[in-house]
Amino acid sequence: MTGTTLATLDTMLADRAREHPGRAALVLPAPGGALLDPVVPATRTVTFGELDRRVERVAAGLHAAGVEPGARVALLVPPIVDFFVLAYALMRARAVPVVVDPGIGLKRVRSCLNEAAPDAFAGVPKAHLARRALGWCPDARLAITAGGVPVPGTTPVRELESDEGPVDAARPAGSPAAIVFTSGSTGPPKGVEHDDAGLVAQAALVRDLYGLGPGDVSLATFPPFALFGPALGMTTVVPRMDPTRPARVRARRLVRTARRTGATVMFGSPAVLDRLGRDAPPGTILPTLRTVISAGAPVPRDVQRRVLALLGAGAQVHTPYGATEALPVATIGSRELLDLPDDGICVGRPVPGVEVTLMRVVDGPVAALTPELEVPAGEVGEVVVRGPVVSRRYADRPDATAATTVAWDGAPAHRMGDLASWDADGRLWFAGRVSHVVPTADGPLYSVPCEEVLNRDPAVRRCALVGVGDGDGDGNGAGAVRRPVLVVEPARGTAPTDDLRARLLGVAGADHRTRAVADVVFHPALPVDPRHNSKIDREALARWVTGRTS
Repeated sequence: MTGTTLATLDTMLADRAREHPGRAALVLPAPGGALLDPVVPATRTVTFGELDRRVERVAAGLHAAGVEPGARVALLVPPIVDFFVLAYALMRARAVPVVVDPGIGLKRVRSCLNEAAPDAFAGVPKAHLARRALGWCPDARLAITAGGVPVPGTTPVRELESDEGPVDAARPAGSPAAIVFTSGSTGPPKGVEHDDAGLVAQAALVRDLYGLGPGDVSLATFPPFALFGPALGMTTVVPRMDPTRPARVRARRLVRTARRTGATVMFGSPAVLDRLGRDAPPGTILPTLRTVISAGAPVPRDVQRRVLALLGAGAQVHTPYGATEALPVATIGSRELLDLPDDGICVGRPVPGVEVTLMRVVDGPVAALTPELEVPAGEVGEVVVRGPVVSRRYADRPDATAATTVAWDGAPAHRMGDLASWDADGRLWFAGRVSHVVPTADGPLYSVPCEEVLNRDPAVRRCALVGVGDGDGDGNGAGAVRRPVLVVEPARGTAPTDDLRARLLGVAGADHRTRAVADVVFHPALPVDPRHNSKIDREALARWVTGRTS
């Protein structure tokens, strides 16, 4: 690459390939293998040299096929070899991968793709069938098939490879390096623009925070994090699982894969960790796994303790806090967290280079963060962040960008839409989403602090605070109130009886945070977000409770 000297993820991969071309970059399930889940499933290994050569050839092929720098290319490919090849090749050709998680549902996928209007579409055969049947990307000029099954009218990745040589291209001014759509768990999915510097900053922060690098073996159950592995020189191991349904992962497979590959680090959503901790075979020890990283939703302490019981001495579970728009923002390790009072969800201290402040909750856009808007330690406010890992805008959503951007000392900062408070040691304690506050006659109730009161009870697996009713006033003013209800998913083997409801109401009534809760309602399995299978869908629960009581 001679068109730019800026470090990018694809140039980082090229550096790793020059340093150790024969080392394993990827260890992936072999196509069609392990249909009966044998003890030793078939795998495919790709070295750094092989991966970088394919990236170079596919980047040249994209250029020859008319994919210009700045062109948007939809990337609907699970973490197979072609996912890594295409993602890095698109970055090397200075095109813009548009990443949409198919787990968000076909209607939402279509909405995201219509909004992004990609110039090309890359997907596995199933994605191309959906594209044709549902009218996705009608204006895409190039269709690329990933995986080994050809689709008529498309170009397989292998046939796209070209010997034309390195692509010498500069990214157009203002063009992002990638557009990654949010899961839509707290509103419509939005395309988050990340530039090259931001992606490199994210990878570097993850590397430095958790001591990762060449020689590490990363068991990656979440594709976006897996993409950082080759750039950081790690061997990235993808277990056989459905990445759109992480809560259904088989713990035994994870254990076997970790042992077989000597995994040293694992990234998984809280749902993956919960399955691993609950369902790992008795006596399981994973002595090489020293670092477990989990994000996407709070990780309960009991989940962390169960996972730590599977690991060797000195291992930690780290829980970085952030979002698609900004990750990581803060982090805390289990060694510190489990020594803190079990009285809420602590997400740790801001990471190096990222500045965080808390702003009083304000409806609508805010032009500038003034001193009177900032909240002191101990009070709940909206999280506002700035730094190199923070996205500056949403793609094609100027109104959403304006609503979440605030000037902080003259520089743009991002409103996370999350609530938190500071403790005396500079740690953030998460209090839920702004949109999940339940206004009551006695003041606002914050979702996470209220839920933690009951979550500590052994009869409760998890619970969610919702507000029901039309409220007083016009429903939009400060006088509007809702009836607060805690929806409880009982722990495994616990029956949802009237006696349990009465006991939990007593627990809620004895704590100042939940004294205003009107009722406890049982639900067999709380609905969760499609990406991590961990964020509770409180909006859906509020509708469900309303339907039961109307």
